Amino acid sequence: MKPDLVLFDFDGTLADSFHLFLDAWTYAAKRHGFRSFEHAELARLRQLSAREIVAESGIPFWKLPWVARTMRDCVRRRADEVRLFDGVPELLQALKAAGVPVGIVTSNARDTVERVLGPACRPLVAHWGCGASLFGKAPLTRRVMKAACVPAERTVSVGDELRDLDVARTLGLDFIAVAWGYTAPARFTGLTGVRLCETPQTLQALLTG
Repeated sequence: MKPDLVLFDFDGTLADSFHLFLDAWTYAAKRHGFRSFEHAELARLRQLSAREIVAESGIPFWKLPWVARTMRDCVRRRADEVRLFDGVPELLQALKAAGVPVGIVTSNARDTVERVLGPACRPLVAHWGCGASLFGKAPLTRRVMKAACVPAERTVSVGDELRDLDVARTLGLDFIAVAWGYTAPARFTGLTGVRLCETPQTLQALLTG
């Protein structure tokens, strides 16, 4: 059964921005005095949740809003370097054709997201929830659902991180994890109620079938 609303995370789900995230993290670490990570650690980091990464880096929780703002500004300046994953434009167009509204809920800034989507994909997004704090996506997701007038049982959340799964579970949403994002897909394998999609094409079939 097709959902009445699909809510996508952006970075790592629709947009291939991991390289830019790493650069922004390193820049913010130097500016705010926390630990950055070596390239050799990346495979291990992809096994961790956002809370685990924050804990390892030594960022005090009170400093997170300033760190997030610094990283957001860094990404904004280099947004033209980010591309949508192959198959994402076709996925968004297929959802539009099937009459399934699309929303985006992200920590990224809306102007950055719109630049990456470009003129072809920007109009395919009906609902916007941008600028969420690192661990503040749940209330923003709830507001987007309320604005769309769609209940939790008719909404599907699609993301690439364990914190996206946490939000979906908190709000009672069906959750689909993508295998091409920031978090290693093995972290989602075997989790109750989680469907894992290997490609945008299989995700499209699942959401429109």
